[in-house]
Amino acid sequence: MTRFGVFGLLLILMAGSPSWARDIYKYRAADGSILFTDQPRDRVGPEYTLLSVRKGWNYVPRGLTAAQRDRYDDVIARAARAHNVEAALVKAVIHAESLFNRLAVSRVGAQGLMQLMPETSRYLQVLDPFDADENIDGGTRFLAYLQGRFDDLDRVLAAYNAGEGNVRRYDGIPPFAETRAYVRKVKELRLRYQVQLAARSDQDDDALAVR
Repeated sequence: MTRFGVFGLLLILMAGSPSWARDIYKYRAADGSILFTDQPRDRVGPEYTLLSVRKGWNYVPRGLTAAQRDRYDDVIARAARAHNVEAALVKAVIHAESLFNRLAVSRVGAQGLMQLMPETSRYLQVLDPFDADENIDGGTRFLAYLQGRFDDLDRVLAAYNAGEGNVRRYDGIPPFAETRAYVRKVKELRLRYQVQLAARSDQDDDALAVR
């Protein structure tokens, strides 16, 4: 695990966050001390509480522009507020499910940005799964439903990918390589989008302050 003192961290940040810089995670240890490291939450141990993540670069999915990546941010924010789900989590799921392609259709028939199965769309009363607003609202409501069923994020994401029944059957993440990779990917993306959305919120606040 790479650890940084405060001075070392400041050198990285003052250098202008070059493209090779790693994400910098800030944790509080059980004894109250602060740890800066390049290791994500699942590698530092349960005795550390994540306080913040500072990215060394502006993350844009390969093959997309920043505008394409962020075009649904306002829709995501509305759905997240309406259903009490973290916006960064919703955006991470969209990234993992469809790479922000509202017309995406999977090999098993899942549709739209959040890859809703037809039966799920009917249950959620999503009339047009290829409409961004409807799909994101429906997918976010489904995440909210799963959050009410499971008490940890791993199981919520596993249920979104592999079904609620499989999570209960295996009492956790099912032993499916696809599902395990999916959970890891969404959790990593969520951390990235927490930083990206927080930075955008700060910029919006600064813009309001000068008006």
